Amino acid sequence: MRINQNNDGAQTIIGKTVTVKGEIIGSEQLVVEGRVEGRIMIETTVLIRESGLVKADVDANDINIAGGVVGNIAVKDKVEIVSGGYVLGDIRAPRLIINDGASVKGTIDMDVKPRSDDTHGSSKESAFNS
Repeated sequence: MRINQNNDGAQTIIGKTVTVKGEIIGSEQLVVEGRVEGRIMIETTVLIRESGLVKADVDANDINIAGGVVGNIAVKDKVEIVSGGYVLGDIRAPRLIINDGASVKGTIDMDVKPRSDDTHGSSKESAFNS
């Protein structure tokens, strides 16, 4: 799967033999082929390749995981875990795709918000309380 880069095509790649310890903060796409330990805060997309391992909490717009994440994930748009990818930690995202062969161990919060025409869930609540 290919996720589009931001408009100017800028991206940062952490190579297979590179380990980064600390915080990574930025607005361009981040591709992790090596190892990151600490915290990631990216305004766009984080791609974790098959060889990538992230031992960090990740805040981003969206994330695609083919490698591993050990830490909590919070995104504004979508998390996709492809075959062979794994997450050991909590995921908070409005959309989540877990492909066959991927795994998650942790809690999932999909930020479900009530529809505006649903006044405090009264119609659903009434059906369950009847």
